[in-house]
Amino acid sequence: MYHHVNPAGNFINVRPENFDAHMRILKEKGFTTLHAAEFGEILSGRQGAPKKPVMITFDDGWLDNWVFAFPILKKHGMKAVIFLITAQLAEQGRRVRADEAMVGPLPKHRESRRLVEEGRSSDVMLSWEEVREMTGSGLVEFHSHTHTHQRWDKLFGDRRKRDEALKNDLQAAKDILEQKLGMKDDALCWPQGFYDHDYLEIATSLGYRMMFTTKTGTNTPETDMQQVRRLVIGDISTVSFRKKLFIHSRPWLSRAYLKYLK
Repeated sequence: MYHHVNPAGNFINVRPENFDAHMRILKEKGFTTLHAAEFGEILSGRQGAPKKPVMITFDDGWLDNWVFAFPILKKHGMKAVIFLITAQLAEQGRRVRADEAMVGPLPKHRESRRLVEEGRSSDVMLSWEEVREMTGSGLVEFHSHTHTHQRWDKLFGDRRKRDEALKNDLQAAKDILEQKLGMKDDALCWPQGFYDHDYLEIATSLGYRMMFTTKTGTNTPETDMQQVRRLVIGDISTVSFRKKLFIHSRPWLSRAYLKYLK
């Protein structure tokens, strides 16, 4: 799980040189990157898994995913999935990427969130033009991170009103992705990793079958498709990245590590 790839590195902003190293290690070790549809086919048993399957995911849809991350994905031939907050994307606009010209750092996460709150999301979020170009590459797949990225449980004390707001929000994101990209979206990533039984039921009723969480760990054939686990990466060194790969490529070791050593 990534968010930003940006020279202004910190925990949530991964520097391009580190992201490049992460992708190089995956390639050298023979990992096969998957899109959500392929992952779903494997979990459902309709498709066999490659020897070393892995998903690379990004949350939110930040501009630096296009400027810095996409050129690195292309360089290494790696697939990725970006979960979009559909209300925050601009219709038009193609910004220069790092493989096309010299590009300086973009705002860090906190500054980016402030700009979004001020109504300047087009300064820091992807545009649909960029999304369509990445889709056309065959490397990047886009799915829902909801329409407005709200925590409805914090906004409504009334459960019925909360669930109605959630359903409308999920449906809006689904409709927009179908309209903009011509896709039937069946994968969803929960804002801040929050969900409960009602959330799962509502998402299922709308046609979502894969739901990605912030729960840490390795996914296996026994994984519930409604509670897919992910690993937070951050701006870590190659040594730390190799360690994560070693531990979490072995389900028994991953479970033991998370239980006793984390």
